[in-house]
Amino acid sequence: MKVLIVTNLHPSPKRPHESPFVKEQVETMRACFPELTIDVRVIEGRRPKWEYVREIPLLPFVVKKNGYDIVHAHFGLTLISLLFVRVPIVVTFHGSDLLVKPSSYISRLLAPLAAKVIVVAGRLRETLGYGEVIPCGIPVKEFALPARLEGNPIKNKSRPLKVLFPANPARKVKNYGLFQAACRELEVRGYSIEEVLLAHVDRAKVRELYWDCDIMLLTSFSEGSPTVIKEAIAAKLPFVSVDVGDVREWAALVDFGVVVEGREAKTLSDAVTGLLERIGNRSSFDNSKCLEAMDNVNIAKRIKGVYDEILAVHELKKSD
Repeated sequence: MKVLIVTNLHPSPKRPHESPFVKEQVETMRACFPELTIDVRVIEGRRPKWEYVREIPLLPFVVKKNGYDIVHAHFGLTLISLLFVRVPIVVTFHGSDLLVKPSSYISRLLAPLAAKVIVVAGRLRETLGYGEVIPCGIPVKEFALPARLEGNPIKNKSRPLKVLFPANPARKVKNYGLFQAACRELEVRGYSIEEVLLAHVDRAKVRELYWDCDIMLLTSFSEGSPTVIKEAIAAKLPFVSVDVGDVREWAALVDFGVVVEGREAKTLSDAVTGLLERIGNRSSFDNSKCLEAMDNVNIAKRIKGVYDEILAVHELKKSD
């Protein structure tokens, strides 16, 4: 089976730390299923939307020349480039492509092109009205908190509290202003705060930030299925989040995550204070209910199942 991944969510030489989840998903599938041939074609999403249109006459030729059996589009806008592709298409919607205008209009319009629609969270299925929920996974073993650190207590008011902002502050959708306001509220309550930013960090170093921080605060305006929550759970990092994407579903499976209603700095700081008061050291945290479901290997198996199903139907139609 030959699969072409078409995506605008991929690290690049200029932005090596950006959107690693599609790349990691592909690498895991290659490792788990060596019989698959998987190639990746990146459409630079930060360039003008003309980039998607420019691909329209190119992709049918590329697909036919290389004999691809399936094209898997990650992110709704990439469907523009696949208008004239004649092999089965899978599309994975990641969040803003269904939640933010004008991308949401294009995604809804073009979704019927796909033989199979995947959404990374249940809320996205509710928004679109259909789709199989398969979140992006993470390399669980890589983020697991080392045993030598499990006994470390969460820091108290006598020492700086390391609070992780799990994004680049320059990305407006991540709402860094609310994060800052919540940190100021915590300082009013007597905490000394050290902000830690997950921006321009080498992928291999990301897990160390999770291990080193005391708590993560997610304040985004919108999310699909934020991988940072899964990474925090794997690393046993306590977290407080606004109610976005599928965060509430994951938080319900652990005792060290809190989801708040609304977007008030005081509400967030209340939740942080309450969480810090009731939890002990990280050795007592239980994340066992989550690990299999979020592991890249499990996600790869589910996606391979989608490919097999589509090809079986496609071959049946050809034989009729």
